[in-house]
Amino acid sequence: MLNLDRGGEYQGAKFVNYLKSKGTLQKLNVHDTLQQAGVAERHNRTIAERIWALLHVSGLHKFLWGEAARHVVWLLNRTTTKAVEGMTPFEVEFGWKPNFKEVRE
Repeated sequence: MLNLDRGGEYQGAKFVNYLKSKGTLQKLNVHDTLQQAGVAERHNRTIAERIWALLHVSGLHKFLWGEAARHVVWLLNRTTTKAVEGMTPFEVEFGWKPNFKEVRE
Protein backbone atom coordinates (compact mmCIF):
# COMPACT_ATOMS: atom_id res chain seq x y z
CA MET A 1 0.00 0.00 0.00
CA LEU A 2 1.25 3.47 -0.89
CA ASN A 3 0.04 6.30 1.33
CA LEU A 4 -0.19 9.64 -0.47
CA ASP A 5 -0.99 13.12 0.81
CA ARG A 6 -2.82 14.32 -2.32
CA GLY A 7 0.09 16.60 -3.16
CA GLY A 8 -0.40 15.71 -6.81
CA GLU A 9 3.10 14.49 -7.66
CA TYR A 10 2.04 10.82 -7.59
CA GLN A 11 -1.47 11.07 -8.97
CA GLY A 12 -0.79 11.05 -12.70
CA ALA A 13 -2.67 8.45 -14.73
CA LYS A 14 0.54 6.75 -15.90
CA PHE A 15 1.81 6.30 -12.33
CA VAL A 16 -1.59 5.15 -11.02
CA ASN A 17 -1.83 2.57 -13.82
CA TYR A 18 1.71 1.36 -13.03
CA LEU A 19 0.78 0.85 -9.37
CA LYS A 20 -2.35 -1.08 -10.38
CA SER A 21 -0.31 -3.29 -12.72
CA LYS A 22 1.98 -4.20 -9.80
CA GLY A 23 -0.92 -4.79 -7.41
CA THR A 24 -0.07 -1.80 -5.22
CA LEU A 25 -2.98 0.00 -3.59
CA GLN A 26 -3.09 3.77 -3.12
CA LYS A 27 -4.40 5.36 0.06
CA LEU A 28 -5.04 9.09 -0.27
CA ASN A 29 -4.71 11.01 2.99
CA VAL A 30 -5.82 14.54 3.76
CA HIS A 31 -3.26 16.99 2.31
CA ASP A 32 -0.81 18.54 4.83
CA THR A 33 -1.88 16.25 7.69
CA LEU A 34 1.29 14.76 9.15
CA GLN A 35 -0.73 12.72 11.65
CA GLN A 36 -2.08 10.57 8.80
CA ALA A 37 1.38 10.06 7.33
CA GLY A 38 2.96 9.03 10.65
CA VAL A 39 4.52 5.76 9.53
CA ALA A 40 6.00 7.30 6.39
CA GLU A 41 7.28 10.33 8.30
CA ARG A 42 8.91 8.10 10.91
CA HIS A 43 10.43 5.88 8.23
CA ASN A 44 11.88 8.94 6.45
CA ARG A 45 13.36 10.14 9.74
CA THR A 46 14.90 6.71 10.38
CA ILE A 47 16.48 6.74 6.92
CA ALA A 48 17.85 10.26 7.43
CA GLU A 49 19.31 9.39 10.85
CA ARG A 50 21.02 6.31 9.44
CA ILE A 51 22.42 8.28 6.51
CA TRP A 52 24.08 10.81 8.79
CA ALA A 53 25.32 8.08 11.15
CA LEU A 54 26.80 6.15 8.23
CA LEU A 55 28.56 9.24 6.87
CA HIS A 56 29.86 10.18 10.33
CA VAL A 57 31.19 6.72 11.22
CA SER A 58 32.74 6.14 7.80
CA GLY A 59 34.34 9.58 7.62
CA LEU A 60 32.95 10.10 4.12
CA HIS A 61 32.12 13.59 2.83
CA LYS A 62 28.57 14.89 3.26
CA PHE A 63 28.13 15.33 -0.50
CA LEU A 64 27.94 11.53 -0.70
CA TRP A 65 24.61 11.52 1.17
CA GLY A 66 22.78 10.20 -1.93
CA GLU A 67 24.98 7.12 -2.10
CA ALA A 68 24.62 6.66 1.65
CA ALA A 69 20.82 6.92 1.28
CA ARG A 70 20.82 4.26 -1.40
CA HIS A 71 22.88 1.96 0.80
CA VAL A 72 20.68 2.55 3.86
CA VAL A 73 17.51 1.75 1.89
CA TRP A 74 19.25 -1.29 0.35
CA LEU A 75 19.97 -2.57 3.87
CA LEU A 76 16.47 -1.78 5.16
CA ASN A 77 14.94 -3.79 2.32
CA ARG A 78 17.04 -6.76 3.34
CA THR A 79 16.32 -6.74 7.08
CA THR A 80 13.25 -7.93 8.92
CA THR A 81 10.24 -5.72 9.47
CA LYS A 82 6.90 -5.99 11.26
CA ALA A 83 5.11 -5.41 7.94
CA VAL A 84 6.07 -8.91 6.75
CA GLU A 85 6.50 -11.17 9.79
CA GLY A 86 9.47 -13.51 9.58
CA MET A 87 10.61 -12.25 6.18
CA THR A 88 12.33 -9.27 4.66
CA PRO A 89 10.82 -7.02 1.97
CA PHE A 90 13.46 -8.47 -0.39
CA GLU A 91 12.24 -12.04 0.28
CA VAL A 92 8.63 -11.03 -0.31
CA GLU A 93 9.50 -9.48 -3.67
CA PHE A 94 11.97 -12.06 -5.00
CA GLY A 95 11.16 -15.25 -3.07
CA TRP A 96 14.67 -15.92 -1.78
CA LYS A 97 16.88 -14.73 1.07
CA PRO A 98 19.33 -11.89 0.38
CA ASN A 99 23.07 -12.55 0.24
CA PHE A 100 25.21 -10.51 2.66
CA LYS A 101 28.61 -12.00 1.80
CA GLU A 102 29.90 -8.78 0.22
CA VAL A 103 28.55 -6.40 2.88
CA ARG A 104 31.24 -4.92 5.11
CA GLU A 105 30.88 -3.02 8.36
